[in-house]
Amino acid sequence: MENNKEALLPRLRQTPLFAAWPEDAIAPLLAQSRPLTLESGDILFAEGSSARSFYFLASGRIDLIAAAATGQEKIVEIIQPDDLFAEAVAFLGGRYPVTAQADVATTVLEIPLDLFVESLEQRPLLMRQMLARLSMRLHFLVKELRHLSVESAEQRLVSYLLDLCPMLNGPAAFELPARKAAVAARLGLAPETLSRVLTRIRKAGLIEVERRMIIVPDPPALRRWAEGH
Repeated sequence: MENNKEALLPRLRQTPLFAAWPEDAIAPLLAQSRPLTLESGDILFAEGSSARSFYFLASGRIDLIAAAATGQEKIVEIIQPDDLFAEAVAFLGGRYPVTAQADVATTVLEIPLDLFVESLEQRPLLMRQMLARLSMRLHFLVKELRHLSVESAEQRLVSYLLDLCPMLNGPAAFELPARKAAVAARLGLAPETLSRVLTRIRKAGLIEVERRMIIVPDPPALRRWAEGH
C-alpha cells in the first residue's frame, strides 16, 4: 500500500490544487492518506454525511449524485482518473453535498481534511490557490446550470461532446467517460433521448459512433449544427 501511495505522488503533483505544494507539505499529507478499493455500485460517501476526507481518483470512475426535490437522483459529475473531488467540503460546513458512487471497480486515495486545512492555514499562498480553484469550479457550475435550463437536448449533448474533444480545429476522436445511461443522466436527459440525438447527429454525418468511441470529423461543423437547434 505504501508503494502504491508513493506511485501516486507524481500524479497528485499534476493536479491544479497540489502543483505548487512543496515537498515538505505534501509528504506528511500523503503519509496520512490511505488507498481505498471499491466495487461497482459501492458508496464512497453519502449526501449529507459528515466530511472528514476528500479524494484523488487513482483508477476507475466515480459518479457524483445529487437528490432532487422530487426524490429523483441526478448525476452532476463523472469523476475520471487523476481528478480530485470533494475538496470543497473543507469550506462548506463539513458535510458532503452529493453522494459518491463507484461506477466500476475503482481505487481512490483518501486524503484527511484536518491535516489538509492545517497545511493551508500555515501557507497563505496555498490557501489563495485553493480559493482560485473553487472560483473556477463555481464558474463551471454556473455554465452547467445554463446548459440544463435553457439549452435543447441537441445543444447540451454537442456542448458536452465538444468539451471532450482533444482538439477543436480538426478531426478528433475520444471515448465517452461513462456508459451512455450515465452520460444521459449527467446531461439531464432520458437515455432514449440521448440515443435519438446521437442517431440524428450521426445521420447528419457529423459524428461516428463505435460503442463508446466518438469520432468528430469536423468539430466547428458540429457546433454550427447545434446552434441551429
